[in-house]
Amino acid sequence: MFLRERFLPNVGEVTEYRGETSVVVQPPDAIPLICRALASDPTQQYNFLADLTAVDWREREPRYDVVYHLLSLETRAVLRLKVRVGGEDTPDAEVPTVTTVWPAAEFFEREVFDLFGIRFTGHPNMTRILMPSDWVGHPLRKDYPLTGIHLPDPHWGGQVPLDQALPMGTGQQTLRTADRTQAPPITSGPGGPSDD
Repeated sequence: MFLRERFLPNVGEVTEYRGETSVVVQPPDAIPLICRALASDPTQQYNFLADLTAVDWREREPRYDVVYHLLSLETRAVLRLKVRVGGEDTPDAEVPTVTTVWPAAEFFEREVFDLFGIRFTGHPNMTRILMPSDWVGHPLRKDYPLTGIHLPDPHWGGQVPLDQALPMGTGQQTLRTADRTQAPPITSGPGGPSDD
């Protein structure tokens, strides 16, 4: 196997299921080098990062698996890499970014940070992507309260209110009435008044 030949000290448990291989990689610092080799080596050609996610095992140490789903578009081979890291409050709850290998990883890594609290060192924009910027906690962690958290009403989370989020430069307008916002009437084009 390519990974064992090139990265023996970093390859842990290897499992095979339905033609897909899963490999545990340790330590987390090895992941960018391994990913670059898998993407650039002509015998491997794992040139597509299909997904990057995490799993919270809560009772296990290390607590999280960061999971990379790789695909070779040439051979249609699938490879899953798993990196095990600790909890949010420990210094090892971080993994180096792979955005230099697959630029699309930027959004996957932000999602994992937002929902699990795992940081990606060297990431160009490690900010929330789904939750409001002032959100407290990480909703996919198993210790997140099942009842959610109480927010003051209304809670916009630093986002733009809907009535201010109209597309710029489209000529779109709104007319305010006492209790609602409505679009102006159509005056030309299909469905509008005709010139007959």
